[in-house]
Amino acid sequence: MAANIFLFLVTTLSLIIVPGPDMLYVTSRALANGKSAAFKASVGISAGYMIFTILVAAGFQSVFMAEPELFQAIRWVGLAYLMFLAYRLFFAEGMWTTGEEQAAPSGSSDFKFGFLTSLLNPKGMLFYFSLLPQFYMPEVMPFWLYASIFGAIASLLCFIVYYGVGSLVSGPARVWLANSGNGKRVSMLASMSVFAVAISMVIADIA
Repeated sequence: MAANIFLFLVTTLSLIIVPGPDMLYVTSRALANGKSAAFKASVGISAGYMIFTILVAAGFQSVFMAEPELFQAIRWVGLAYLMFLAYRLFFAEGMWTTGEEQAAPSGSSDFKFGFLTSLLNPKGMLFYFSLLPQFYMPEVMPFWLYASIFGAIASLLCFIVYYGVGSLVSGPARVWLANSGNGKRVSMLASMSVFAVAISMVIADIA
């Protein structure tokens, strides 16, 4: 059992630390509005993954296995949202600045967009519906209990890693990004990174 838990933690952390839409969103909010924004965005992302945890615990992964078209449809919705997120970053004038003259999104928006970023993240869906069941130990506990505990652990790890990264980049980096030229370049780079993630998923799906 201990070996299985260790393998689960290593796999989960390995997937979390790979830069993706979640981390890019938290980083962008941290650079724009500091630790508070990073905290709210990280909570939103973790909340989105808790929805997946509840669905897996309720046995919804069997529905997706029986109806693969439904799963694919949800994945395409997620990919479309990633494209929207890339568009939003690319044209976000002043998003990374620290000046008070810029209208910053409200805390509820930080939470909301973080929630949607994880809920519509195809990589997150694949992890919870495909990878999470692979670590199930039928001799130890019922599946619903396993999915609830391990899914919650994965969501907590997401929060810890993303908020940690957000806290690190919300200091001196924000001062540098107060220069609108620097901020725009970083914003465009983040946009292209999210777009590249989405395109790679589309290519993998077609292939």
